[in-house]
Amino acid sequence: ASGPKILTMEEMHQHMAHLTPSTIQEMLDKGMIEGVKLDPNYTSMGQCKSCKYAKATRKPIGKERNPKQCENLGDEVHTDLWGPSLVQTPGGKSYYMLFTGD
Repeated sequence: ASGPKILTMEEMHQHMAHLTPSTIQEMLDKGMIEGVKLDPNYTSMGQCKSCKYAKATRKPIGKERNPKQCENLGDEVHTDLWGPSLVQTPGGKSYYMLFTGD
């Protein structure tokens, strides 16, 4: 059996759904990540283009509901589309869509 895979912080960030480097380091310190080790020469990273883009294009979430919560199922539906993924599902799909009712 081979030892743990050595990854840079940038590689770990990409593999772990773009978690912050501090969160990744905390998870490593607590032994919550198995099978990989952080390359000691690359424990930090620069700005992630995907994260920068995502933060620039999302709308702020208000602290209060205005208007109030909908009364009937389906009155308001929020949608989130993610993709295209570099890796397709076994069925050949490249996108993920989430619908959330209010």
